[in-house]
Amino acid sequence: MSREEPVARFVPGFVGVPGDRTFYFEVETGPHGQTSWYLAEKTQVAAFAAQAALLLAELGFTDAGAHLDLAPLRPPESVAFRVADLTIEYLEGPGLIEIGFGPVEDDAAPAAHSVTPAQLDAAVRIGAAAVEAGRPLCPKCGLAMDPDGHVCPTTNGDLRGHRP
Repeated sequence: MSREEPVARFVPGFVGVPGDRTFYFEVETGPHGQTSWYLAEKTQVAAFAAQAALLLAELGFTDAGAHLDLAPLRPPESVAFRVADLTIEYLEGPGLIEIGFGPVEDDAAPAAHSVTPAQLDAAVRIGAAAVEAGRPLCPKCGLAMDPDGHVCPTTNGDLRGHRP
């Protein structure tokens, strides 16, 4: 796929339940719908959403994808690789944004995919929502709480008032 052709689908998201989620970037390319999944950390999806939102605002593309209603991430059939780093670069000529994925593994080749500003804006919304869909945070210590509460370091383990 050329850097100057946008992908058919680009969706960050997760599989699992809060407290036991695995995050991915799903990328569908080509006319035959070849799909790749890149395993990521929650913090990488959060950083991606924040930095991409800043780039879109800087370029004047805020709400460019408000009309797009992307389906949630599909469970991965296989994983291309675990993401070590992400890059986001605006390609001025074609007016696309290139998302680069660097692998953790030495034997995997990096991957880059181009998206339209509208696709990126929709991905920002989905990625931010995926990160926010986690467990509620404890109002006292800020740590994530399980459905049955948590041992809060600020109260020496007293669970009264520490249930979501």
